[in-house]
Amino acid sequence: MRNLNGIQKWIDEGRGFKPHLSASKIATFKNDLPSFICRYGLALKDPYSPAINRGNVCERWLVKALLDELPLEDAVTEALVEYNNAERHYTNKDHNKQLEYIPNIIRNGYESLVDFGKPTFPESGQEMIETTITSHHYNWEAKVIGYLDLVYPESGLVVDLKTTLRMPSKMSWSHELQWALYQDAKPNHDVKFLYVTHLKSEVKKPERTKEEILAEAEQIISKMNFFCWMMTPQQARKAIPIGDNFMWVNNKLKEVYDAD
Repeated sequence: MRNLNGIQKWIDEGRGFKPHLSASKIATFKNDLPSFICRYGLALKDPYSPAINRGNVCERWLVKALLDELPLEDAVTEALVEYNNAERHYTNKDHNKQLEYIPNIIRNGYESLVDFGKPTFPESGQEMIETTITSHHYNWEAKVIGYLDLVYPESGLVVDLKTTLRMPSKMSWSHELQWALYQDAKPNHDVKFLYVTHLKSEVKKPERTKEEILAEAEQIISKMNFFCWMMTPQQARKAIPIGDNFMWVNNKLKEVYDAD
């Protein structure tokens, strides 16, 4: 970080704000300020939702099938076992809603990806990328990191996998930002976002250029820096109310956030 004194102040608090930015961190500040305060100012993490558990399980066992570590249908079976054995912070109804979609999400993802061959991974697991956003107007510089899902070096392809129950009509702003950062860090690769539901798979493209997306990210980072400079995390918690956001429904962090 250079000349981002507000963000540095929150980093120095030592409560969750690591000394770099990410697409998730920038998007959370833009879309859900109370969650940003919880995660990066108060070191409070959301409990896993059934959708997050389902997504993690589907992606993990889909990759194992793509790498020929086990047959596709065995991967489906193991994914169901892992999902059912996961620690739950939600109702059986919510659990079962996600459970029934897991097999076909994995099958559709496999069908869309198998012809690309085997993806490659470093020993650490996912390939980490790093790029820099520079603001000449505000005279600051920020390191941004991310992690790639599937990399195919021989074909110059990067695939980010998004498993979901409903196919979106277009990429969300946070996904566009993720795409722009990955494309900036891997200029010699074609970065694609593959959305997979239990019914179909589709590649989505951003509606804006990389330069347009990163220019907006520059503005948001500047606002983040000013916000963090003006308030400590505790002051921010007391000043910013939780809005009408479905992510906060039945969220146990709400009581902590709203406490005096």
